[in-house]
Amino acid sequence: MFDSAFKLLLRRLGLLLGLYMLLRLVFYLFNYSTFSGAGASETILAFVHGLRFDAAAILAVNSLFILLSLLPVGNTLHPTYQKALKWVFLLCNAPFIALALVDVEFFKFIGRRSSNEVFTIAGDVTAQLGQLLGYYWYLLLGFGLLLFLLVKIYPKAPAHTSPQPKVWLRGLRLLLVAGFMVLGIRGGLQLKPLRPSHAFVLEPAVLGHLTLNSPFTFIKGIGKTQLEQKHYFDSDEALLAALQFDPQQYAQPDEPLKQDNVVIIILESFSAEYVGALNKGRGYTPFLDSLAQEGVLYKNAFANGRKSIEALPSILAGVPALMQDPFITSPYQANELYGLGTLLQQANYKTAMFHGAANGSMGFNNFATRVGVQAYYGLDEYPEDLRERDFDGQWGIFDEPYLQYVARQLTQMQKPFMAMLFTLSSHQPYTIPSKYKGRFPKGELEIHESIGYADHALREFFATAAKQPWYSNTLFIITADHTQKSIDPTYQNEPGYYRVPLLLFHPGGNLSALNATSIAQHADIPATIIDFLNIPTTKLLPFGRSLFDSTSTGRAVLFNGNAYLLVQPEVVTVLEQNDEVSFYSFQDFAPGAAPAPRAAELLKAQVQYFRNKMVANKLYFWEER
Repeated sequence: MFDSAFKLLLRRLGLLLGLYMLLRLVFYLFNYSTFSGAGASETILAFVHGLRFDAAAILAVNSLFILLSLLPVGNTLHPTYQKALKWVFLLCNAPFIALALVDVEFFKFIGRRSSNEVFTIAGDVTAQLGQLLGYYWYLLLGFGLLLFLLVKIYPKAPAHTSPQPKVWLRGLRLLLVAGFMVLGIRGGLQLKPLRPSHAFVLEPAVLGHLTLNSPFTFIKGIGKTQLEQKHYFDSDEALLAALQFDPQQYAQPDEPLKQDNVVIIILESFSAEYVGALNKGRGYTPFLDSLAQEGVLYKNAFANGRKSIEALPSILAGVPALMQDPFITSPYQANELYGLGTLLQQANYKTAMFHGAANGSMGFNNFATRVGVQAYYGLDEYPEDLRERDFDGQWGIFDEPYLQYVARQLTQMQKPFMAMLFTLSSHQPYTIPSKYKGRFPKGELEIHESIGYADHALREFFATAAKQPWYSNTLFIITADHTQKSIDPTYQNEPGYYRVPLLLFHPGGNLSALNATSIAQHADIPATIIDFLNIPTTKLLPFGRSLFDSTSTGRAVLFNGNAYLLVQPEVVTVLEQNDEVSFYSFQDFAPGAAPAPRAAELLKAQVQYFRNKMVANKLYFWEER
């Protein structure tokens, strides 16, 4: 296997690995001010961690070169063939070397490594090519120098080589190498392939940009939807006014900082349709119904997306799902983002997320780290001696034992804390433990029985939590990630597809300021927690509002894949892709509601802000003013 041809290939790929590390060093030096806040050890770790992303990019870019280098037939060491291979090597790698050099300066403008947005600016670059080359001549010089060095130190085939292995052995070797290439490109054996978000595991999070390389982020961006910018408002001042948003609203709280704990519970697939307290007693959630009597259950609450992977950005960072790709897997996943974990850490909170599914499921663990959550507890962290007994056979740990485990872990956490718990038993195929078969109503849909079991698990969790010293000093926020199957026509319209329960409960607190009849949404949760705890910040996004704000009747912004919806108590405003606006009644989503110009202006402002500031990586643009 390790004949001359294979050793030669390894040397050439090793050369690229060194080149990528050199490019990372250049990137670091040119953008030193961005990373200067990190310590030496963290910076070195970012460089080392980057080797994983470098290997993935090099293998992807050089797939053809590797295949041609290890062809099982013919003399691949023949001088003429080797000359052709050298051209393939240079042509495959030169564009990505150029991209990495361009990113040295382009990073200063967009705050992240380049993705496929380079396609969208190609026309502008071509038109301004002369000016750009004049200004950034040193990048062109560096590119030429790197190519010259690559040509000069490109490992050459030895003049005298040993006989090549037999054809069948070379064929077998190529198959093995192909397998290792697939493994390298996906980044290892973990559940999900390597993504840009996996780079953001160090503190400060900005080191993730140093860990990444531009060829990797570009390749990962291929096929991803790029947001088309909108220009309804011609200035940031006009945009802020239309958004009806004051970034300084929470900058100086009137009250001192609280030390209450916060527990966010996300119930898998709990449509509002399944909750008895929202449907005149018709439902499958007796415990949640009883808890609603002690807390505040919103009559009109909405998820900002239709998938589990879309729930976390809304709940933890206030980013609604307003594009085709989930934020977690989009080209913008590396954008600057301040989540609840980051903001609460500044107030000395400990933060954690619990999800009983396999680590890496839907990228939750990496996104949680991305928004400042310090500890992640997945299937791997669940006690090994209990794993087999409590495993549901499909996704992870059954809700009842897992929620008991979470209650014990919360008791051990340093106070104050913020924790998120994501259940899973009410996920398809809706498995419940055999000992509970027949205990919960079957209902009319196959999910209904598992909803009953998940509600029971929630009851047992609160029974255990109520005995813990942290319980009375904790704000609980309970919601669902998204809706599920429906049989009630009331929910079978565009807003209805997003309606979920949203309940706030505090055993020792007063929630009388909350208005349960107002509109609520997932994107309201960050502002609600920040407002409740009196944490000063200017890093909340304009989509949500604090549910403690009694001056607002609330709103929810949604995207159904074709149009944007702004849900308000008076009207539902719909903005089509062609910018046409229409109005519907809130109660039954019937067309022909009276025009609401201010609502249309607000929706357009939210769409422009989301698209333009996401593309420019300036979601907090007021911080630069």
